[in-house]
Amino acid sequence: MMIKVRNLFKTYGGKPVLKDLDFEVEEGERVYILAPNGFGKTTFLKILANIEPFQKGDLEIFGVKSPSPKARSLISYISERDNLYPNLRVFDILKFISGFWEVDKIRFENFISFLRINPSKRYSEFSKGERTLIRLALGLSINAKLYLIDEPLSSLDFVLRERVMDLLKEMNNGTFILTSHEIDDLLPFANRFVFLKDGKFALETRDRESVKDIYREVFA
Repeated sequence: MMIKVRNLFKTYGGKPVLKDLDFEVEEGERVYILAPNGFGKTTFLKILANIEPFQKGDLEIFGVKSPSPKARSLISYISERDNLYPNLRVFDILKFISGFWEVDKIRFENFISFLRINPSKRYSEFSKGERTLIRLALGLSINAKLYLIDEPLSSLDFVLRERVMDLLKEMNNGTFILTSHEIDDLLPFANRFVFLKDGKFALETRDRESVKDIYREVFA
């Protein structure tokens, strides 16, 4: 078992967000977490990424107790937040990240070319959507065992969404956990769908055709 979560409990300001949550992921799965905004999807990803603490429970990643530096080294976390240095050029950002992570530079160069990103420009000179593409290319170029991707399609127009999906399809290896409030776009990539409600995973399915009906049933 690649990821094992048992009895996870997380509160904000005394208010429970995740309550006795159990979760398991096998290596190679592409898990799509579905829920409306505000239901704890991002919080859960941050906990898996060793960024957010939790009050109670057990978390293991590849048998490594988490949070821990060793567990964090196995993960590439791609946040919705626009948090890269604005004055650095694209390859300067890559060089900076390479000081902390093992990065496949050829893969990154291929991604940047595929996404039609001009690497000579400073990060601040790109549009919001283009900056999202750059963060995705960087995160997917890290040689990780687990990729956590939070809202990869947020604020993107139709054309850029298609580029993101094409980019994800280039990833033949790795395990993925993704969140999005745009249900349709990620359906072809994921192979397991879980529904987060009341701090727990209420239901799950591997049947893409049933995802929308289950979503309506769970969150109506």
